[in-house]
Amino acid sequence: MNQQVHTFLKYNFSLLGFGLLLTFFSSFGQTFLLSLYVPSLEELLNLSNTEFGTIYAVATIGSAMTLPWIGGYFDNVDTRRYALMVISGLMAALLLLSFSYHVVLVVLGFYGLRLFGQGLMTHTSVSSMARYFGADRGKAIGAASIGHPAGEAILPILITLLIGAIGWRGSLQISALTCAVVVAPAALLLLNSSKTRLRAYRIRKNNSKEHHRKVSILSILKEKRFWVITPVVFTIGFTNTAIFFFQLKLGDARGWSPEWVAGSLSAFALAGALGMTGIGTFVDRLTAKKLFPFYMMPYLLGLLALTLFEHRLVYPTALILIGLGHGTGRTIKDAMLAEIYGPDIIGQIRSIFTTVMVVSTALGPVVFGVLLDLDVSYTHIFTGVFVLALLATVNGFRRKVI
Repeated sequence: MNQQVHTFLKYNFSLLGFGLLLTFFSSFGQTFLLSLYVPSLEELLNLSNTEFGTIYAVATIGSAMTLPWIGGYFDNVDTRRYALMVISGLMAALLLLSFSYHVVLVVLGFYGLRLFGQGLMTHTSVSSMARYFGADRGKAIGAASIGHPAGEAILPILITLLIGAIGWRGSLQISALTCAVVVAPAALLLLNSSKTRLRAYRIRKNNSKEHHRKVSILSILKEKRFWVITPVVFTIGFTNTAIFFFQLKLGDARGWSPEWVAGSLSAFALAGALGMTGIGTFVDRLTAKKLFPFYMMPYLLGLLALTLFEHRLVYPTALILIGLGHGTGRTIKDAMLAEIYGPDIIGQIRSIFTTVMVVSTALGPVVFGVLLDLDVSYTHIFTGVFVLALLATVNGFRRKVI
């Protein structure tokens, strides 16, 4: 390990650990994990692909519409109190879904999981890294974001075993218990160990001329740079969620066993982890704005592979390329938002772009579900997605706008 990186990790262990903890357990609200409950919930509610995808979309879009307001409070609330609120919300959503017997409760459960899990757990983690780190922001975001691929590699296996042993309801309840007895205490402990850095930031912010700076959602939407960044964010969220939501159906259509499909997810997780951490140093040296247009290149190659080939080795290969683009993109995008807008309003800014991402993850399963119910082949679906991603990439090269 590079000595500089080793020193960075050593002296920032507690705060980086807090970030990693939250991104890891954000998995409780991520599609790749929630998809494991889909067969049981479809059987419970007796729904088709389109109907269930619509329910998931309604819950996800609802969470996206709420996120800018709750996410913006991060800029004005003590980080410890904010993190505890988010973890408590995630725990409540897990319990609600576990006791659901009606479609309304399922929608509310998914709403809470998408808002507090996918949305605010990640938002709190990455916003904290962007706020409390300056010159090392890229490395900090990359290190904390390792929780995402770690969760993708570890938790599906554990949740699958739990569902098999005690049922889907019991699995959700164990997850809620984990939030209460592991995640919340660990988060507070790690933040308390970093209180000197947190206090120093508050003093600097109180003395800053931008202490009271506010931006409106409408003003952000009017900026050209928003429309350079947004298509890339939207495309990745839309595509990743749809692929993982219907991954078992994709495997069945192409003759891949469920075990092969599930095992291939580790390739995505590993590539994502390498991308997140590997790009951090380059972000700190070159700036995220300069790197932004290029991170979609491996992602495009992965989509092209899924479009043109059906051999079973294509799936893990494509996931490596998609994971690499996805991983580097997470670090670059979040660091770039801090570069452009500054760390003092990062909570407000990130929540807006997180809303875009969450909306895209809601629409992906719906669009794929409708197309699959219409018997459109995966080859044709991936062709359309590739064209969408290519257009977003070309648009991203308008760097002067950023």
